[in-house]
Amino acid sequence: MKPRGGGLRLRRHVPLREGLLSAFSGILLVARRHATAASVDPKRAVHDFRKSIRRARSVVALLRPALGRTAADGLAEELRQAFRDTGDLRDSDVLTATLAAVSGDDPELFVEAAEVAARLGANPKSADSGKIVRKALPILRRLPAALEVILPREYSTPDLEGGLTRSYRRSHRAWIQARDSRTDADFHEWRKRAKELRYQVELLASTGSPALKAREKALGALARELGEVTDMSMLCRQIETLAAEGGSGIATRLLERGRALVRERSDGLLSRGGEFFSEPPRAFALKVLAERG
Repeated sequence: MKPRGGGLRLRRHVPLREGLLSAFSGILLVARRHATAASVDPKRAVHDFRKSIRRARSVVALLRPALGRTAADGLAEELRQAFRDTGDLRDSDVLTATLAAVSGDDPELFVEAAEVAARLGANPKSADSGKIVRKALPILRRLPAALEVILPREYSTPDLEGGLTRSYRRSHRAWIQARDSRTDADFHEWRKRAKELRYQVELLASTGSPALKAREKALGALARELGEVTDMSMLCRQIETLAAEGGSGIATRLLERGRALVRERSDGLLSRGGEFFSEPPRAFALKVLAERG
């Protein structure tokens, strides 16, 4: 049975603390369902499982100012552990789609893409994906109760404002760093921060105004585009690794095309960053809360 749900949802007519606990518990329940479904549809289940864990991590980041560093770090580490072993599974699936995107309709690039895929080979863990994700089930079962214990009873809207302000400030700083350095690592960090903020806005937009839903949709589109660029960067690094390991000359045109696409698309996204990350952080947080109503 396909798991239902997937997005973060904050119930409207309940106290804020209760709604946040419910949202966190609900998204981990969805993650558990995806883990269970991995033996039936591994590729889709692993993808959706990882998205659910990232959503849960975004809730912890949103609550971090109220939780405190030690408690928030503990929860975040548990969630990282829950999907740490799924990275190879995810990279294997992304590789195929990214190779197709970079090679396009060019016959020569298609041949080079096939050579890269053959050299990298199938992921040896792919057959065990169900077993790998099910290892996380004990963690996912205990975290909702843990959050209920450590989240302050007096949690209120000013705390939520503080969490949003912090997340926006981190996204803004990551954008500035990526824009100035133009490195893959900094661009990837910007992507992570933008995705985290998007999931937090998704939480509030679930019962918010059309303006807030539109804001969430725009952030979601940005996060997807950032992800496509970082996937291309990962592919290029893998091709370079193959060459360094004795495959000199492998996929030279494909690598050239991939790096050109990374430069072109990252430059475009970095220049557009100001559309999303140019206002004062607290002003952004207050605007989001006002749009939620």
